[in-house]
Amino acid sequence: MERTRKSYLGVSFGLLFAIFSGYFVWLFFEAQKVRWIVDLVGGEENLKSSIQPSFDEDALYIQALQLSPDEQMYERIRALKLCKEISDACLTVSLSVANFMLINTADVRAARNVVEGYGRYNILRAQPCPAKYEISVVIKDVEFISTLTKAEAKRFAEGRLRKIEADGGLVFSLSTPECRRYFAASPYIARGYLAHVAFLVRAAQGKASSAWLYLLSRPGVYSILKKEGVLNGTRYAADNQ
Repeated sequence: MERTRKSYLGVSFGLLFAIFSGYFVWLFFEAQKVRWIVDLVGGEENLKSSIQPSFDEDALYIQALQLSPDEQMYERIRALKLCKEISDACLTVSLSVANFMLINTADVRAARNVVEGYGRYNILRAQPCPAKYEISVVIKDVEFISTLTKAEAKRFAEGRLRKIEADGGLVFSLSTPECRRYFAASPYIARGYLAHVAFLVRAAQGKASSAWLYLLSRPGVYSILKKEGVLNGTRYAADNQ
């Protein structure tokens, strides 16, 4: 009897070990599907950096990426005066407002026009690495995905991810020496990029995939999206993706 019980326990532990090993192998392979996105923004070392925004405009841009802003943030966005010149400060403020509207409001036409309008200008004069603009394009696409059926969203998101992987971006390439230097100096922008590309991955691979959660679990990335509340608190991050 004792020998039988020991054999049973041995088999049980063996099965548990096999299950957990298989789970972690699955997680590893799921993570490898999107590892290239982490590499695009400079890799794990950039994300671990403690460098914080040194300009008010950059700090505002990061705050505007949250999914659950407080009333004070709404008031700050309403009080902003938009400018038209092609400068880093002007672009950053305009894109902050557009991002905030796309994520948190239902009236998104004006915000879409702002993002699409800047795509017709040579913004590389103002931002040699157009990472902030590329984040805004991703946000615009994720907002558009929220209006599609699940099948349509999957096809659209897959196409956008293929374009990013092939070209380094959706409008401008982030696979440049300027962007490598920029992400190293501005790791908060790298985190912001991963935070919102994760929603493209979720739409492409399904909510059950761990690949999008892998991106959100990279150092400092999840905190970009929210301070409190639930991740699915807005139409932008709706479950229909």
